[in-house]
Order: sequence, then structure tokens, then C-alpha cells
Amino acid sequence: MRALVAAVVLLVATVAGASEIGLSGAEGHPRARFPLVVEVGPLESAPLDAAVRRAVDDWNVVAREALGIQVFAWDAHPSGCHVTIAVEPRASSRLMGETSVQTGTDGVIACPVRIVVFEPSSRGQTAAETLLYQVVAHELGHALGLAHTRDPRSVMCCVSGSIDFKDPTAREAYVDARRHPDLRSVSAQLRTHYDRFWSGQAGAKTPSDR
Repeated sequence: MRALVAAVVLLVATVAGASEIGLSGAEGHPRARFPLVVEVGPLESAPLDAAVRRAVDDWNVVAREALGIQVFAWDAHPSGCHVTIAVEPRASSRLMGETSVQTGTDGVIACPVRIVVFEPSSRGQTAAETLLYQVVAHELGHALGLAHTRDPRSVMCCVSGSIDFKDPTAREAYVDARRHPDLRSVSAQLRTHYDRFWSGQAGAKTPSDR
């Protein structure tokens, strides 16, 4: 198996961006495995807890529209595949969160998937709970196998170096998306990703649902 680590590490204009990661965009989960069971560590702040739960619930809204299925669940599911989310004290001024993903040669993501996000503090016009929502939503995308995009409006932004922050239009789009994250921005990416992944699985000679 090969280990892949995703991290959100760059701060730009008081909002968080994303680093390069090892995900190629070919990784994913078999359809029968969904929904993945989400487990969240305790949070002392009700607004932060609500932000994490809203990110999970919003992913389900997008997935039902894009794929016709629910991708996450709060309760036990026969698939037994878990995604754990832990919110920990900040270890670095740059690191916002990270997702550890392992896959086989067939690209199937191994379970469990572990997400660690670091307690945010408000930055400028961006509240702490908005930052946490954005980071958790982004990392859940990696847990589903989604790689970074070049679209500054996407929750899965960005490929390192793909945004020209000297361009006022690109910068404004990026900053606005970080202050007002919208998971509908990943709908097309999610649909395309799993259409390709499940088609590849259907054509495989050996079953990958494990």
C-alpha cells in the first residue's frame, strides 16, 4: 500500500489555502461502501461543533444531487468504513488540517481515514467557525479521494501556484470563496470523479470492495 497525506497549509489574505498533496484524482471508494461513518472527537465550543456537523451534512446534500447517494453517516453502517475527525490545538501557524489516506494499487481507499484539523481563530472578516467549516469540508473531500483543483471558487482549491494573487479577479474569487465556502462548488468535480472511478471498477477483473 502507499501512503498519501493531504494538508491545508497556506495562509493568504487572512484565509486558508491548500498545499500540494499526493492524491492523483484516481482514488476513491466502491459505491457499496457508502455511506462512510463519521466519528468526531469532542468539541467544547457549540459553534465549532455545529460547523463540523454542517460540513458533513452539506457533503451529503451535494452527493445526493451529484451521485444519488449519501456519502457520510453519523451512525453505524454495514460497510464498517469510518472517517474520524479530530480537532486538536494548533501546532503550527501555517498548518490548518491534514488527511491521511492509504490506497491499494487499484486506487481503493483503505479504511479508516483519519482527519486532523487544528483549532482556528477568527481572521479579519472570517469567523473561526467559518474557517473550521471550510477546512473540514476540504479534508472530507480528500477523504472521498478528491484532489485539489485550480478553481479559486472551489472548496477543493487549490493546486499550489495555480492562483495568480496579483490578478484582482482571481484574488477576489479566492478570498470570497474562503469567507463564504459553498460545497456546491465541488458538485461537478465529485460527479466526474466517481463516474470515472466506478466505471474503472466495473471493468476490473478482481473485486475491489473491501
